Amino acid sequence: VPWSRLGQDPVLVHLDRIFLLAEPETQVEGCSEDAVQEAKKSRVREMEMRMLERVQQLKSEVNKSWLGSLINTIIGNLKLSVSNIHIRYEDLESNLGHPFAAGVTLEKLSAVTVDDSGKETFVTGGALDRIQKSVELDRLALYLDSDIIPWNLDKPWEDLLPSEWVQVFRFGTKDGKPADHLVKSHSYILQPVTGNAKYTKLRPNDSVDSAQPLQKAAVNLDDVTLCLSKNGYRDILKLADNFAAFNQRLKYAHYRPPVSVKSDPRSWWKYAFKAVSDQMKKASGKLSWEQVLRYARLRKRYISLYAKLLKSDISRAVVDDNEELEELDRGLDIELILQWRMLAHKFVEQTLESESHLKKQKTKQSWWSFGWNNQSFKDESEPFKFSEEDWEQLNKIIGYKESDDEQSLIINEKLDVLHTALEIHVRHNASKLVDGSLECLAELSCEGLDCSIKLYPETKVFDVKLGSYRLSSPNGLLAESAVAFESLVGVFCYKPFDVKVDWSMVAKASPCYMTYLKDSIDEIVKFFESNTAVSQTIALETAAAVQ
Repeated sequence: VPWSRLGQDPVLVHLDRIFLLAEPETQVEGCSEDAVQEAKKSRVREMEMRMLERVQQLKSEVNKSWLGSLINTIIGNLKLSVSNIHIRYEDLESNLGHPFAAGVTLEKLSAVTVDDSGKETFVTGGALDRIQKSVELDRLALYLDSDIIPWNLDKPWEDLLPSEWVQVFRFGTKDGKPADHLVKSHSYILQPVTGNAKYTKLRPNDSVDSAQPLQKAAVNLDDVTLCLSKNGYRDILKLADNFAAFNQRLKYAHYRPPVSVKSDPRSWWKYAFKAVSDQMKKASGKLSWEQVLRYARLRKRYISLYAKLLKSDISRAVVDDNEELEELDRGLDIELILQWRMLAHKFVEQTLESESHLKKQKTKQSWWSFGWNNQSFKDESEPFKFSEEDWEQLNKIIGYKESDDEQSLIINEKLDVLHTALEIHVRHNASKLVDGSLECLAELSCEGLDCSIKLYPETKVFDVKLGSYRLSSPNGLLAESAVAFESLVGVFCYKPFDVKVDWSMVAKASPCYMTYLKDSIDEIVKFFESNTAVSQTIALETAAAVQ
C-alpha cells in the first residue's frame, strides 16, 4: 500500500508460487463425552462472537466515515496478480493398491481498474463510487491422476530451496529428488480454462435512474472441457466412501471405546448399538408431538435463561460458564444453540433500549406527578423472567406469528430495482467419458452456452440458453440439435413481477435428431456399472440429497 502516494498510485497485491501438498488423516481416536462437549462449547463461543461482530458491522456506517473512504480508495484502485498456484492432494488409503492424486493449478489471475473503454485507469474521490474492474484468467485446471507414485524426497520439505519447490510442483519427484522434466502428464478433469471478466459497480442513485444493475459481472470463457476416466471415476467413489466413513466415525467419536476390540468386545458392541440407534433416529426425520412440545418448552426456557444471564452482566457478550446452560447445551445441536442465543441477544437489546427510554421519561416527571401517580415500578432486584408480553414482543421482533406461518417483510425500496446481475458466456464446452486406455467413449459437445442471474429485492431470475449440441461416440453420432441457435432455453423466476405465484419456470427445446447405436450405449452403461463398490452410506446420502 503506497501510503505516501495514496490516491496517486494503485495498491499492488502480488501472490506468486503458492504450493500446498495435503494427504488424508482419517484415523479417529475415542474420546470422552466431556472432551466432546468442551470442543462443542469452544466452537459455539467462537461462532457466537463471530455472529455478534457481524451484527455490529452491519449497524456501523463505516462507508460514510473517513475510514470507509480510505477503504474505498484502496479497493477501488487495487491491482491484483496471482500466479503459479498448485494445490495437490495425495491419497494412499482410500483405494488400497491404487494411490491417486488430485490437484488444482492456476497459471495466472490478474485484476485491474479500467475505464469505460476497457483501458487501465486510476480513480479518486467521487469517481470511486463507480468502480470498473477487468479480470484475466489464464489456465485454471483440475486434475485427477490414478495409480500414481507418491512424491518422495530424501530431505525434509522445510530444507528445500524455493527453486526446488518450484521443480517439485511443476515436474514432480524422481529417485527422491525434484525432477527436471515432467515425469507423467496430468489427467485433467477440468482441462485448462482461459477467460476474462468485467465487474461494474454503480452509485445507488445511478442504478435507479438508469435501470442498470447496482453491480454487474460478465464472465467470458473460451473453452470449458470436463473429462472423466474410468479409473478416475473409481477413485472418486472410493474417496467419497472414505470421507463418508470418516465423518461417521467422527460424529460418534465420544461413544468410541479407547481400547481394542479384542480386549473389550462388549464395549464395542455397546458403541455400535448407540451409534446405529442415534443414526436411525436422525434418519427418520420425524418428530412426535411430545418432542415438538418438549422443544417448544425448551426454547422458552433456554432463551429466558440466556437473556437473564446476559442482563445480569451487560459487559459480557457471551455466557458459557453456567451449569444449567451447559446441561441444556449437551442435548442441542450447535445450529439450534446459536439461533436461540441470537434471539436472546436481540431481546435483551430491545429491552435495554425500552428501559432507557422509560428512565428518560421518568426523570422528566415532576415530584408532584411522581408522588400522586398510582403506577408502581418493579424492583430492579426482582428476578428476570419472560412474561407473555415479553414473548409477544420477541415474536414481533423476529417477525414470527404463531397463528400464521407467513412473515411480513417491509421493504422501503422499489421491488423492481436490479441489485445484482451475473452473466456467463462460454464459447465451447464439452464433457467426455474416457476408458482405461484413454480412448473417448462418448463426448457431449456444446456451442454458445449463456447463463444469467438477476437478483432483485425479492425476485430472482435464472436464465440459461444453449446454442447447439451434439453427442458423439467412436461408432458414430448419437444425438444432435436441429438448430444452431437457442436449441435449449430455460427460465426460472422466483416471485415474478407479472403473476401472483411463488415461482415460474419456462423450458423450450428445439428438435433433436437421435440415433440408437447399441455398442456405444452398452459401453457407456458399462463405464458406470464397472464401479459397483458404492457403500450404503454414499447411496443413502445421495438419495437424501436428490429427495
